[in-house]
Amino acid sequence: MNILYETERLKLENEFEATFLTEKSTGKTLMEDDFIGDPSCGLIDKNNKWAIVAGEHLTIWTPKKWKRIDDENLKWVHSIRTKDSEKVEVLTDPWNRNSAIWEINIQTFEFKKIRDFNDYKDKEYSETVNW
Repeated sequence: MNILYETERLKLENEFEATFLTEKSTGKTLMEDDFIGDPSCGLIDKNNKWAIVAGEHLTIWTPKKWKRIDDENLKWVHSIRTKDSEKVEVLTDPWNRNSAIWEINIQTFEFKKIRDFNDYKDKEYSETVNW
């Protein structure tokens, strides 16, 4: 299994396209999802209030519910970062002509485009993307 992200209590991992969020102390699976291709990134809140995993789609988990977001605008997520305790920012494929930075509210699952991201268009692939 490949560990995408982990905290003291939770672990987000994948084995090829299959992705799992587990509670470390019990081994209980809290969320399971399948992707087309491996997921590219994941993030867990520092207080374990939510988790998000992304690749060709996004899946958000909270203790009360979880939701898979299949939206053309949010396909092929490259990376995720925390904005505040209730919001994350998502960068879609930086080399794609439709690359953009999006803000997602973890509690409501609503998302909005912050801006287009053209910094890496027509450039060679790089492991590190500054956004």
